[in-house]
Amino acid sequence: MNPDDRLAIALWEADRHTAALSSALAEWALGPALDMAQLERDRLLLRLADQILFRFTKLQDALGERLAPATLRQLAESFEDWPMRDRLERLEKLGYLAVDDWLRWRELRNRLAHEYPDQPELRFALLKAAIGAAGEIVAAYARWKDRLAFL
Repeated sequence: MNPDDRLAIALWEADRHTAALSSALAEWALGPALDMAQLERDRLLLRLADQILFRFTKLQDALGERLAPATLRQLAESFEDWPMRDRLERLEKLGYLAVDDWLRWRELRNRLAHEYPDQPELRFALLKAAIGAAGEIVAAYARWKDRLAFL
């Protein structure tokens, strides 16, 4: 597979997750849940929240695991032996992303992986934070993709 194919595939995947995530975010904005109790009573809202969380996670994976290396490869960077943090810092220096944002999204994702059955307020706060972060990552990807257009 040549580098151009990897970049095209990474963009295709990120576009797919971004489209689904953007649609779900727009639908959520029309009538968001007010608390965890309401969310858990409404199957449609619960499915929508699940879709947002799923696509938020999948978009992070697509950007970190596929688009970051494909972008660095396209820029002829020797990144193969770099840890992820170094890759992110190089992409930040090149104007593709903000490392602090990425790390915040990653921390939020890690917190979402834990269940808090006895803390509905915490679960709902994490959900709301993830919904905000999902909008941020969609915008960050749009900027990244725009920047790639100049290669």
